[in-house]
Amino acid sequence: MNLVMLGFVAAAAVIYGFTYATNPKYVTAALSSAVRQLFHPQHGFAYIIVSAFLISSLLVLVLPKEQIAAWLGKESGLRGIVLGTALGALTPGGPFLSFPILVSFWKAGASIGTVIAYLSAWSLFGIHRVLVWELPFFGPKFVLMRIALSLAVPVVLGIAGQWLLGAVKPT
Repeated sequence: MNLVMLGFVAAAAVIYGFTYATNPKYVTAALSSAVRQLFHPQHGFAYIIVSAFLISSLLVLVLPKEQIAAWLGKESGLRGIVLGTALGALTPGGPFLSFPILVSFWKAGASIGTVIAYLSAWSLFGIHRVLVWELPFFGPKFVLMRIALSLAVPVVLGIAGQWLLGAVKPT
């Protein structure tokens, strides 16, 4: 267990322990709410998390490492970083889905530069975020201008990451 995970578990235990000591009804209500959020039939996070990890675990095994290395690896150079940018922008959903998939690419041979470009593009241009949130709120002119102004960011970050962290390997 890493320190961040340990910190979250300790914080939850302390908060729930203090709350239980002062008003046990709140603990029961909070646990019930958490279970409902995790296992709600239409938007339960547990199903998304488990499915994402099942998919990413399988991807690590079935993705041909030679193909991933050729298309997204260090030797693919700028082409791999640009492809990582495109894949990141086109990956729908939140971190529960995109992070495990991205880690499976990295473990299959994608370079650190490609991983950084993918993650940066997913953060900046995620299709789900643009279509569902930005367009309705800001309109197409604003969205196109924002994307045009930030289009080079994932590529630049990918190149910089490859240069600075090129020797970093997945754990």
